[in-house]
Amino acid sequence: MSAGFGKVELRDIRAVARDDLIGCPHCGRLHRIRLPAPGRRAECSRCGAVLFRRGRGGLHHALPMAITGALLLLLVAANPLMAVHIQGNDRTSLVTTGIEALAGQGMWPLSLLVGLLVLAAPFARVMAVIAVLLRVHRGRRPGRPRETARLFAWTETLRPWAMLDVFLLGLLVGYSRLKGFANAEVLAGGIALGGYVVARTAMDLMLDHRAVWQAIDHVPATDEPPPARWVSCGVCHRIHGCDHGPAPERCTRCHSRLHAREPESLERTTALVAAGIILYIPANLLPVMTVVNFGQGAPSTILSGVHELAEVGLWPLALLVFVASVAVPVLKLAGLGWFILSARRGSPSLLHARTRLYRIIDAIGRWSNIDVFMIAILTALVQFGAVASVRADPGAVAFAAVVILTMMASHVFDPRVMWDRAEENPRLPAIPDRHPGRPN
Repeated sequence: MSAGFGKVELRDIRAVARDDLIGCPHCGRLHRIRLPAPGRRAECSRCGAVLFRRGRGGLHHALPMAITGALLLLLVAANPLMAVHIQGNDRTSLVTTGIEALAGQGMWPLSLLVGLLVLAAPFARVMAVIAVLLRVHRGRRPGRPRETARLFAWTETLRPWAMLDVFLLGLLVGYSRLKGFANAEVLAGGIALGGYVVARTAMDLMLDHRAVWQAIDHVPATDEPPPARWVSCGVCHRIHGCDHGPAPERCTRCHSRLHAREPESLERTTALVAAGIILYIPANLLPVMTVVNFGQGAPSTILSGVHELAEVGLWPLALLVFVASVAVPVLKLAGLGWFILSARRGSPSLLHARTRLYRIIDAIGRWSNIDVFMIAILTALVQFGAVASVRADPGAVAFAAVVILTMMASHVFDPRVMWDRAEENPRLPAIPDRHPGRPN
């Protein structure tokens, strides 16, 4: 685990890079790195945020998992996910079939979004991870460290947007919806999809991100005291001391732009949350999907879809869809609104609780896409003319927009601003540490 410390005096030196220090991305406290045991994580002594996780098995174990994931991803793309049998009619669906079906129905924004999240982002990320791990394999420093660093930074950016794990849950929900009026079976592509999710999860657990960054470029630890003024890279987390002179514009390792705090964090978050609130109304009032079964059917909203699942006894799935598609968007919008108002007021009230809630919102936001992916799967599979058909409706576009906007809002919101504003407010008491027994 890590221990925090306060500001100290530093002799006159130029801006320097430090890899033996790390700044908390959620409250801004500086820590000296103490490596935890493999598989454990280091946490901030003030807000409890995870500073980094130490992977199990080292980089040489993560590489086989990444290669396995890439091979399974090829199987997912090349094989049908599921088949449907209705009144002697059969139909199978690839990952690309749903994308094409949405485009054929005029839902180009939804088609493009599904293609990016379930094909482009997962494939780009796993191939980039393989390329980086091959370059740093067996402790060799890559010949082009800056290029390798930028490539690994790209994998970090793509991580929340590679959503085949969410797509797998959408496939299971779609399978359950089909059982009410058709015979459905999961095929080789669906099985490969489950295998890919397992392999990718194993890769992420084994991948020691800090070890990768150090293999790319590492500054040895020093006995120098920590800088009083510093800025942390938001991508590779390298600390740049700047006690005597301005901070460098770009990180000395990954060449990302350096900012003490996310630029215009509150303003950008406010705009995204406001847009999400406006779109949340049509997302819930407009139909997201129309299911026609033997000439009968009506447009259904998100809530009516939850009701249909509950009516056929699928209470766990009904609860899952309700939480992911109804409760989570409300939690994200309300929570982000609370963070914005509290930060503007400089309030220290419930600051630790707000920071923990921010972490939850940032982690679960992507799972709201379950309904979007289920619609893509059903529109691809259920196209049997007058016998049975599924059509995506405008509410699905509005709902997908709410999910993306809230994900972007949680990304651009900088929780350190809440701590900064509370500490700068002279009328309010000082913020207590989460672990007062640890050294400051």
